[in-house]
Amino acid sequence: MNDEEADAQESKSTFMPLIIAVGVAVLLLGIAIYVPFVIVGLIIIAAGLFKLFKDGAAEKYADRKEVAEEKFPLESVSKEKLGVWVFLSSEILIFGSLIIAYVYVRVSSGAWPVASQTHNVLLGMTNTIILLTSSLTMILALYSIRKSNVAGLKICLLSTFALGFAFLGIKLGIEWPALIRSGFTISSGLPASSYYVLTGLHAAHVAVGLVMVGYLMFRTYSGGFTSTKHGAVENVGLYWHFVDIVWMFLFPLFYLI
Repeated sequence: MNDEEADAQESKSTFMPLIIAVGVAVLLLGIAIYVPFVIVGLIIIAAGLFKLFKDGAAEKYADRKEVAEEKFPLESVSKEKLGVWVFLSSEILIFGSLIIAYVYVRVSSGAWPVASQTHNVLLGMTNTIILLTSSLTMILALYSIRKSNVAGLKICLLSTFALGFAFLGIKLGIEWPALIRSGFTISSGLPASSYYVLTGLHAAHVAVGLVMVGYLMFRTYSGGFTSTKHGAVENVGLYWHFVDIVWMFLFPLFYLI
């Protein structure tokens, strides 16, 4: 496999997490409003996973000169990336536990407010589109620096930061104040408290992500990244995609179901 083929395969693979996230969104949308969408979502997720593993297998079994000696299984993974994956694993446990608890309480409850009458579905959908777009710009940021396109990296990081800031602006500056004025406060019962805890925790993670992206922007304008030295961009991207995927679960749970 030559360098051009490897780059083409790598750029296609980087879009797979976003495609899988879209599949999850369609799946949950189907559960909420239209059952046939569940099949469509499963097909998208299956196709994304198949492509992801196929590309990984192709790279693994490509013709390469291997040293005939035993190697550490994670030798090709940097300590920083391994640390990010371990951290994200703990985050999955936190969000997973809270989401499962919310679903259990809601299913067990005799009465629960109608989602579409309590929350602004249009604002929720707008924020969903914003976060999905921010994932795309983060992917393009990594692709740009791998191609030594520093200008493209700057534009994509700035776009990601602006989109993330817009998400928080809508959530904390428009949506939450409107809910509080209507009497939907954190002390008004389980529906409200569970909403504010989960979406508030997610918003805090978005804010942390903005700090990370801001750091990347500072490093970029200081000439800190090259086509061979950009691990921080990839690692922050993993965190950002995780935060976006979490929202793909929260949006249907609170706004559609």
